Amino acid sequence: MSIDDNEDRQYLNSILDLGELGYGGDINDLSLNEVGFSFMLGSVYKTHYMSVPSIGGFGTVASRVANDTISSNADTEIKLESTVKKISEAGNNVVVSYEQDGEMYNVTTRAALVTVSLGVLKARHIEFDPSLPDRKLDTIDGMGFGLLNKCIMYWDSFSDMVWPEDTYWLEVITPDDDDSGLFTAFFNPTTLKGKPCLIAWVAGDEAVNMEEKTDDFILDQVMKNLKSMYPTINDPTTVMITRWGQEVNFLGSYSFNQVDRNFFNDASKLKEKFGNIWFSGEATNTEGWFGTTVGAWNTGEEAGRSMAESIKDRKPKSWRM
Repeated sequence: MSIDDNEDRQYLNSILDLGELGYGGDINDLSLNEVGFSFMLGSVYKTHYMSVPSIGGFGTVASRVANDTISSNADTEIKLESTVKKISEAGNNVVVSYEQDGEMYNVTTRAALVTVSLGVLKARHIEFDPSLPDRKLDTIDGMGFGLLNKCIMYWDSFSDMVWPEDTYWLEVITPDDDDSGLFTAFFNPTTLKGKPCLIAWVAGDEAVNMEEKTDDFILDQVMKNLKSMYPTINDPTTVMITRWGQEVNFLGSYSFNQVDRNFFNDASKLKEKFGNIWFSGEATNTEGWFGTTVGAWNTGEEAGRSMAESIKDRKPKSWRM
C-alpha cells in the first residue's frame, strides 16, 4: 500500500510506532491481534507504569519480599552477584552450578525454578544437562522477544516545566520516515513523582539501533522532538538511558505475540517442567499478562506451589536460590 500524502503517512507511522511501544517488537514481527490495542495507549495508560507513591519501585518490592522470606525461614539463603552457568539432573535431585567472584560453586537441591528472561534462554547462557527437549528449544527460538528502552529525564525546578502537568502522554509526529518512532512518545509522571519528569520511549528495531549510539546522541534526538512541541524547554538536569538489550541478565525487555505463532501454545510449552526443573516468568504466562511483572509474579507463584507439592514426600533438603 502506498500513501502519497506525507502527513497521512507520518500519522500512520505514529500509530504503528505505538504498537511497537506497547509490545517491544518490531512492527513487522508483531501479530495484528495485538497491534490494535495500541490505539488506546494515550487514553488508558496513566499510572499503569508507575509504582504507588511512597511505596517505591521494583527494587523496593523485591527487597521487602526477600526480607519477609528470610524472616519467616531462618534457613533461607539468597545469593546475589551470582551467575548460574549450568543446571543438571542428578537422579531425583538437581545440581545448580553458579559463578560468584570468579569461583564456581555447586548446589544440590530437590527442585529448581528457572525464572530467567526469554532473551537469556534464547542466548543459551545456561547449559542444561541433559539438554532441554527439542520441543522446548524450538519454542524458545520461535517466540518473540522485544526491546523497549527509555530516556528518563528530571528537571530540578518546576519553572522548567513547560509541558502540561496533568497530561500523562505526549506524542509528536515527525515530518520524515527516518525519524518516526525515535523517541516520539513521552510519558509524563510529574504529578506522580512530585518532580518535573519526562520519559521518552523507543522500541523495536529503532531501539536496537539506538543502543549503539552515545548518550549525547540520544539526548539530542529526544530534545529535538521535545523542542518541536515546546521550543523553550531547557535541557534536563538528570538523564538516565536504558539499554536492556545489552544487560547480560535480560538481553531484551519482554515477550510479544510473534506473527504466525500462537502465544498461548508457546507459553504453555515454555513453562512445562523438565524433570525436576520448573520454568516461570512473564513469557510463560497464559492468562494474557505476558510482558508484565504481574505475569512473571503469577507464574512464579504457580510454579512454586507445584514444586512444593512435588517434593513434599521426598527427603527434605532446604536451599533456596
